[in-house]
Amino acid sequence: MDKILEGLVSSSHPLPLKRVIVRRVVESAETPLSQAQCRAMFALSTRLVLQGPDPFQRQVGRQVLEAYGRYHRAEFEAFFNRGLVLGLLQRGYGELSNRDPAILDYIQAGLRLIMSCPSVLELFELLQVEALRLVCERPAPPLCARLCQLLGDFPQCLPRGRKLSLAFCQQLVRSIAHFQSQGSREAELRLYVSQVTQVSGLLRSVWKAEPDTLLPSLQELFAIISAVGERRGPVGNGKGVE
Repeated sequence: MDKILEGLVSSSHPLPLKRVIVRRVVESAETPLSQAQCRAMFALSTRLVLQGPDPFQRQVGRQVLEAYGRYHRAEFEAFFNRGLVLGLLQRGYGELSNRDPAILDYIQAGLRLIMSCPSVLELFELLQVEALRLVCERPAPPLCARLCQLLGDFPQCLPRGRKLSLAFCQQLVRSIAHFQSQGSREAELRLYVSQVTQVSGLLRSVWKAEPDTLLPSLQELFAIISAVGERRGPVGNGKGVE
């Protein structure tokens, strides 16, 4: 099945025909498959999601992953394991950088599929560590906002305990301080505002859950504001008062 699907999506057949056949492949997901067959479908759909050269192939990857992961949950749990997730977060996937937000899109989709599986607890612990590592590396605004979205949807992945929560908040404040709009057009400004809103929303959630992190986070913010003011120097026209 995976070979048929792989050949189909890259073929020159008309797109409407491809969609019909893909729909049939998705509808056949409930058919019993061997562990090897499931793994082949998961590997192919993962590759399409993360390396598909066009929106159609990436969409097919997501549809197949969700359908086969839902009907073959135990096999997907074995596939979507700690080693896979850690590798994606630290090394990326093929030519796709580990700092591409698509990596987090894929991980979030996988978490949804195994929420009822025991191994999800191990992934939560892994992501608690990796989330802190990511914010310490000053992620670009798209990645930072996407990480905050994942953590907002899966708060189990937030760093735990006052010390780690505080470090996470302080690093997140430092990251958001480096956000800049990529232009002055409305679309660019809207994107900038949405990214800031995503991050600030997560900060509020952490402060609510861990109140002791609020004051140090604000102190970090005020220190950044003061440092920026000092670099810019005093406001004025440079002339003395006569």
